[in-house]
Amino acid sequence: MCVAGDILLLLTLFIVVLNFISIEKSFQMNRVILIIIDGCRADALQQVQTANIDALIAAGSSCFGACTVIPPITLPCHFSLFTSSHPISHGIYNNTGRPSPSPSVAGLIEVLAYHHRHSAAFFTWEHLRNLWPPGAINFSLCSNVVQQGDSDRIIADLATDYIVEVQPDFCFIYLEQTDFVGHAEGWMSTGYLKAVETADKAVGSVLSGLQEAGLREDYHIIVQSDHGGQKNHHTETQDAVMNIPWIAAGPSIRTGHIIQEPVSIVDTVPTIARIMGIPHHLAWEGKAVDEIFLKSQE
Repeated sequence: MCVAGDILLLLTLFIVVLNFISIEKSFQMNRVILIIIDGCRADALQQVQTANIDALIAAGSSCFGACTVIPPITLPCHFSLFTSSHPISHGIYNNTGRPSPSPSVAGLIEVLAYHHRHSAAFFTWEHLRNLWPPGAINFSLCSNVVQQGDSDRIIADLATDYIVEVQPDFCFIYLEQTDFVGHAEGWMSTGYLKAVETADKAVGSVLSGLQEAGLREDYHIIVQSDHGGQKNHHTETQDAVMNIPWIAAGPSIRTGHIIQEPVSIVDTVPTIARIMGIPHHLAWEGKAVDEIFLKSQE
């Protein structure tokens, strides 16, 4: 009886350990990196050499006609993305340095904190610190280096080092150079298209860092823009401004899939929540882009 009891206890412990390993592996595969290429027009990606983004498109699901919100301005767009709500709901309509969002909305970072997930952010525009309340994010770094010309590389390298060392559940990487050059030289100008190629290299730096660290299969990658642009601005509601690229790749995402259903910038956070196994928040106005998921994930 004693021997039988010991064997039963050992079997029970073995099953518990296996379940723990399975759960831990599931959490590892549910991590997400969100890369925003500010002001990147969807058609710009189709006119220049973007080998790294092309690889994500081939390995995942994508569309070039996702829609941003009105007004198509950087801070309102980011608030719409992070709170999955339209400006009329979150109350941010311009690039103010002291926004006062509606308390009725729920930001991704706060929701992640509630579910005990580790989040981080790397950006060059200080206004983005307002996307989460104090104390909600585990780590954030703002480096005002956009005028140096290689800000996307700097931010990507800083973020990659952190991801490899800490392995956060969610990391937001903001690449600003495309928008900066668009305002200075014009959208679709030679300088702007070169900035898009530079942003692609920054994306490649992140992917290479993950691969070298053996973490590539642990992370889902979402690459998108917040708005497009024309001439030297992005204030009008034309297709060149409103249409944005939206790309997702990772262990649970269909490969080589062109998304057929309409995609909005407010759908990003619900999609991230689904990837991470977090319930859809009642305040979110968007929906998960369900068609991108493999059948086994439905």
